[in-house]
Amino acid sequence: MNSKKSLLAMSILVAGILVAGGCSSTGGSSTSTPAAETQNTAPAPAPAATESAAQTAQDEVNQTLSKDITYGFDKAVLTASDRESLKKDAKVLNANPSVKVVIAGHADERGTDTYNIVLGQKRAKAAMMYLVHMGISKKRIKIVSYGKRSIPGYDTCSDHTESCWQANRIAHFMKITM
Repeated sequence: MNSKKSLLAMSILVAGILVAGGCSSTGGSSTSTPAAETQNTAPAPAPAATESAAQTAQDEVNQTLSKDITYGFDKAVLTASDRESLKKDAKVLNANPSVKVVIAGHADERGTDTYNIVLGQKRAKAAMMYLVHMGISKKRIKIVSYGKRSIPGYDTCSDHTESCWQANRIAHFMKITM
């Protein structure tokens, strides 16, 4: 028991010496002058310049990123035109690695809610998998399905016509900045 107390006391003493030794100064003179030290230090970029560059990148993404990929009735297959749009999107996303996207799949009003949710998911996944094929990490893409429901704030056509139904059969892209 007494040896344990001695060992503990010795440990505390050694730790105290190490801490005190780490805080002491050497008292020696510095070999470099303060002026030389400031010459080697690059000035920090101006916050406004950094924010401006980030805003420019975001504007490029907003202008270039596709808004909607369209699908045929009861289909989740990309057309040649859709693949070309997605290739452009992949270039933009590769150039802006901080940008993430949500791809929201939609269906027209025909079909059951359950069927349309699954179909919307397939449509969003088709677009996502093409982007992944083009080198975009899955971690940067989230997919959701709204089925025949619309995204809040995003107007879809409510007429009961073929052109309106076509407008609702989409995968809609939404940018998220992280």
